[in-house]
Amino acid sequence: MLALSATALAIGLATASPQGMPLSGAIGAVNHGPTILTVPQQVVHLEPITVQELIGNAAQPQPTGAITGDFDGSAIVGRGQLNPPPLPTVIRRPLRGLWRMSTPGGAMRQERVKVEIEGIDGSPGVLTADDGSQLKVPVAVTEMSPRAVATGPNEMALEGGIVLEIPTAALTNAAHYRGRLVIRIEGY
Repeated sequence: MLALSATALAIGLATASPQGMPLSGAIGAVNHGPTILTVPQQVVHLEPITVQELIGNAAQPQPTGAITGDFDGSAIVGRGQLNPPPLPTVIRRPLRGLWRMSTPGGAMRQERVKVEIEGIDGSPGVLTADDGSQLKVPVAVTEMSPRAVATGPNEMALEGGIVLEIPTAALTNAAHYRGRLVIRIEGY
């Protein structure tokens, strides 16, 4: 049985240079020449996955036709078909305002921010259990469209986020899972 209320996710953030090498120092602001990447949080905690999320819509199943009942001498026997709502296939966790990219003078060029997830052991596209059990849960990263934000008088930046998508079929073991979000500037 899956004790879902005990499932929690924690993700550490890492920034990388355009060549993919991890940068040393604080994550808060990384300056790649004229482009500055800011990551406001070093650790992101996700809400636990709940049973309500897994069962989806709490609506009662609706009959697809007539339901009939017959008395068989000792009980009433109902016959008919119920159409339960479909169960969700993915749990989504949006992370808005995950990064901010700006350039002195406000002239944005062709740089693009790419976000990937990896387990604490470096495995790509997964979160790993932090109890040493080698459990892994696949997680897809969908990037939200960046939005322009004002950072000062006549200064603009791009701010972006992601949506983590966890397949419900992979949620077979309750545990605390951890991973790293690797944030890179591409096209630099």
